[in-house]
Amino acid sequence: MMKRSVIAAFAILSLCKSGYALEFQAVGSGALGVGGAGVARSDGAMSPYWNPAGLAFAKKTVSVSLTAAAGLKPEKKLAEDIDNLSTTYKAWNSNQTNTTAINNLANAVANVSASDNLRVTANTALGAQVKQFGFGVFGTFEGGAVPHTVPVDTTNPPGSITTSLNNDYVTTRGIALIEAPISYGYLLDVGKLGHVGLGITGKYLYGEVTSENPKIFNNGTVLSSKDLTKDLSRNRNGSSSWGIDLGVMWKPEALLPIPVTVGLIGKNLNAPSFSAKNGDKFNVDPQIRAGVAAELASWLDVVADIDVIKNTTVVPGLKSQLLGGGAEFHPFQSLKLRVGGYTDLSESGGAVTAGLSVGAPMIYLDIDGAYGLGTVKYDNHSYPSEAKVQCSLNLAF
Repeated sequence: MMKRSVIAAFAILSLCKSGYALEFQAVGSGALGVGGAGVARSDGAMSPYWNPAGLAFAKKTVSVSLTAAAGLKPEKKLAEDIDNLSTTYKAWNSNQTNTTAINNLANAVANVSASDNLRVTANTALGAQVKQFGFGVFGTFEGGAVPHTVPVDTTNPPGSITTSLNNDYVTTRGIALIEAPISYGYLLDVGKLGHVGLGITGKYLYGEVTSENPKIFNNGTVLSSKDLTKDLSRNRNGSSSWGIDLGVMWKPEALLPIPVTVGLIGKNLNAPSFSAKNGDKFNVDPQIRAGVAAELASWLDVVADIDVIKNTTVVPGLKSQLLGGGAEFHPFQSLKLRVGGYTDLSESGGAVTAGLSVGAPMIYLDIDGAYGLGTVKYDNHSYPSEAKVQCSLNLAF
């Protein structure tokens, strides 16, 4: 009965269109180091986040994990555009009849594209697994900004140009989501087909939402790239909701010559919603992700994940559909090395990833990171097009 319910739920959701589903963040489990893949490889303390079905295959009686991460993604050059506007506006504002200053300002405004954006992510979590049960507190933050500008008519007098500039603004949106899940994984023996794990998570949700439209030019002042990230934490409005996740994990075992695991997770299947102070509604729509993991050798695992449906992020008009994977080398019991990468199938861009685990079997530390291959400017300094770092402390008994 439970198996049929899981299949039915995924079948219905495969027909759904996304509203404001969040980007699927890599939380703990060393997932960031292998391209953000974790749906088919998590069977411990982070299973309530990645896939509760992994609890059915838990290798340890008890495991605990504490993790924190932060990331900045200015790859669409909005931060650089805003800083250029600031520079050219100040030059024009000091001499509003100077032809060169007027043209430079007009060009700076024209160079701002509606597709430019800035995204910020962060997560922190405390997860625990006891046999086939999982608990914890998982916090994620996703924020973004997108511009709205009007072309400057250089033939207009300074007063008309000022009026035109006053119509330029940036939409900033963000949501901090805290989840307190209770998860359970149930193991099914399907004979020659191997074993199937079914998982379910019920969770309390608390979300703090912000949605603002700050002007780029306002009474002689101009927005900076630093202001964009500051606006993501202003005028937050908090409210509570609940969510449900369903997962499945399959180990074919004798059917294949090497150990392989296939996983599928549907998160926030009831589409919980939260509201900003200005009345904007944030629907955290379902996320569906599939993953595969294979043990090619006793010292080498390869993994991959893909978002089955596109997720519409907090940035208006911007979607996310991540495909990522990598390999984990564990030549010694006290050392694991990870390498991988991911790309966004909905937008250009991606990153290479790496990580390592050091310690003893009962206690170890994960350090993982992602690095975009492009270069952009933020606050007039050059940075990679994307950067993330994550650290986790893990206990297992």
